[in-house]
Amino acid sequence: MIIIAISLFMICPILLTGCGSSRKPPETAAPLPAPIVLLSPGDTIEIKFPYAEQFNETQTIRPDGKISLPLVGELQAAGKTPSDLQEQLIQVHSAHLQHPELAVIVRTQYERKVYVGGAVNQPGLIDMPGKLTALEAIMEAGGFDLTTAAVDSVILIRYNNGNTQSHQLKLEPAIEGIEHAPVYLEPRDVVFVPRTTIVEVGQWVQQHIYDLLPIGRLGFGYTLN
Repeated sequence: MIIIAISLFMICPILLTGCGSSRKPPETAAPLPAPIVLLSPGDTIEIKFPYAEQFNETQTIRPDGKISLPLVGELQAAGKTPSDLQEQLIQVHSAHLQHPELAVIVRTQYERKVYVGGAVNQPGLIDMPGKLTALEAIMEAGGFDLTTAAVDSVILIRYNNGNTQSHQLKLEPAIEGIEHAPVYLEPRDVVFVPRTTIVEVGQWVQQHIYDLLPIGRLGFGYTLN
């Protein structure tokens, strides 16, 4: 028993720090900016004219990113914020209406989903009909797997203009009820909950040491806590 214990520490002298794993979590980045809602193909919008209700429209943005309106024809909608589209519509309708005031209301967004994976109970795609924080998304995924989840090292992966950004989130204050700034998600974000270091160490020892030792023949075993 003593010999095996010594061998373990000789093989893995930094056992308590992760067996020298080269994988490092992303450095904590600056606070994430508030998410920007951009319109996409498949989104449904309502356009309301308070002084010309006969022109009210409900449109689903076409695959080419455009909508078609009676007075002004086709316009690009995808890739714009609702407020940007509203300003453009007011401008182009000013030549046709005495009071071109209007409102753009987003009814549904086709691509408003995020993926939650890792040490959660029900990993998968999560719908986000409105604002959604990282912690709320994890709860929608069945919550943390409390036996393995590294609650204070959650990773947020965000795709922005063809680039990938990774941020480390510390969610322990939120779970403990301490005041904190919530992290709001954007469509197609990935929230990954890693496993704790000690669990990874246990798996490493199980695979690389324990399975190689003749424990059964010697008549004893060991347990990692």
